[in-house]
Amino acid sequence: MLPIALALAQFAPMIAGWLGGQKAEEVAGKVVGIAQQVTGQSSPDATVAALAADPNLAFQFQKAVLDQQAHLAEIAADVTKAELATDTAQVQAVNTTMQAEVANSANESWYQKGWRPFNGFVVGLGSFVAVCFVCYLFYVAIIQKDLAALNMVPQLATAIAMILAVPGAAVGITAWHRGVLQRMQIQGDGKSGTTQ
Repeated sequence: MLPIALALAQFAPMIAGWLGGQKAEEVAGKVVGIAQQVTGQSSPDATVAALAADPNLAFQFQKAVLDQQAHLAEIAADVTKAELATDTAQVQAVNTTMQAEVANSANESWYQKGWRPFNGFVVGLGSFVAVCFVCYLFYVAIIQKDLAALNMVPQLATAIAMILAVPGAAVGITAWHRGVLQRMQIQGDGKSGTTQ
């Protein structure tokens, strides 16, 4: 029904705004039903053809859609409300995760608290230094016309990437593993009925 409803939108453009979200098929079915009542056609394709052939039918269809506009817009608004409820649930999950992070950080030693940020700073600083060196090599290649400097850019980029791979992997693996632990803790808290 959705393609037919989109075809009917050429006669009543406001229809296109209602055809998004999870209830698009329901709205499309109601719009096609309105068009079939106006034209007297049972086939959706014949309905579109009848509206295209007769401007009076197209006008009657627009009028019928306007009469049902509040109901159709309400269906579309229900979809928006459901999406907002989903977004709210996601924000609550993030909040719960952050609370679990704060609770877990109290149990960590200084080494556990410090090594991940240290590796993160190493990766960030190393990336910054690499960009500075690459810019310098481009400067030498362009201003001083030394093409050998330009040939060093891929070698430098490869070397820096290999050097930063170890701390970068450590930061990534730690973040992933910590996220798994937090999700397990949240699911465990949800099953027991307790909240933090």
